[in-house]
Amino acid sequence: MTDIDRTIPASLVELAQRALRSGRIDEVFLGFEGLGADFPAPIGWIVHLNRVETTLAAQLGISDVNNHLVVTSQIGSEPRAFVGIDRPMMDAEAITAWIDLPRPTDSGEPIADLGDTETLITAVRNGWSVQRELRRADHMIMSRHAPAEMCDRLPLGASYQLHALNNFYNVKDTPSHRSTGAPVSRTIFLRRDAVPAGPWLSAMAEGTRISPESAISEISVRAPWYADVAYFDEDTETWIL
Repeated sequence: MTDIDRTIPASLVELAQRALRSGRIDEVFLGFEGLGADFPAPIGWIVHLNRVETTLAAQLGISDVNNHLVVTSQIGSEPRAFVGIDRPMMDAEAITAWIDLPRPTDSGEPIADLGDTETLITAVRNGWSVQRELRRADHMIMSRHAPAEMCDRLPLGASYQLHALNNFYNVKDTPSHRSTGAPVSRTIFLRRDAVPAGPWLSAMAEGTRISPESAISEISVRAPWYADVAYFDEDTETWIL
């Protein structure tokens, strides 16, 4: 194969954008799927979507639905979500419908677009894994199995975690091998309140406070230890870096 497109599939980007912009999904993670600590590149992308509410099963008319979806995609494949043994994989259309399910008092319109979607998608394109968690009034005091009506408040703010993995930590004779003292990863935390589009309140990198502006600037460029996503060659049955 030649001229392989190593960028994140547009269909997966669309799903992540929809989840982030809707304000209905309490936790959105978009990052990379790995093959193991000794393989110096990701092999695909993975999205975790978590809804903190208990009415989803009733809305879908089934009794054992999970409020958590794991969506994966690799080069040359469309996004799919595993929902259980002996059940068909969910395709992009079904995943979209799951994202669009309204919260109990939702009018069907987006609850709160924080205006952060393109910042986060750009970070992923640059090799950062990103996670956003919406903070609602009762999340801090109620368990994940609290009644849905207790959790269906407009977001008060959001917390972010951005993570860059050292893909070369176990690759000998590279500047980023562990023998050089290179770190295994770098993590940045961000926090904002008064959504939608509220101000950035604080940021931290590896336990040190930094300005939110510095954090946004860092995730806007390629992550340390960036590596293109590998693809699987069907002819040779090997992963190609």
